[in-house]
Amino acid sequence: MMKTLPETHSIRNTLMAIVAVSAMALPLISSASTANIKVSFDPIELDSARGQERLYEELKDASRKLCGSTDVRMSGSLSQSAKNKKCYSGTLTAVVNRLGNESIIALHSQ
Repeated sequence: MMKTLPETHSIRNTLMAIVAVSAMALPLISSASTANIKVSFDPIELDSARGQERLYEELKDASRKLCGSTDVRMSGSLSQSAKNKKCYSGTLTAVVNRLGNESIIALHSQ
């Protein structure tokens, strides 16, 4: 079962809950739950387009898992689905910006 964020959770809380990025892992944490997702990668992956794309996909997957489904049937309501979508978008953007890799930022901007 997917975890969803409570009704009172805001994107600001999600962004504030993201922990500092280390060279080897990107931890994503939601302050509204016990969810803790870590995306590990080898910094050498950032040297190739294939590695950058793989890491970006992992970041998207981790953000989806952290924030919950945007599918109305899975989230339970239109409003929860919208909140999950906003959480996903904000979390992914914050992590990409925190990583600070121009190629990943470019992938995210597409």
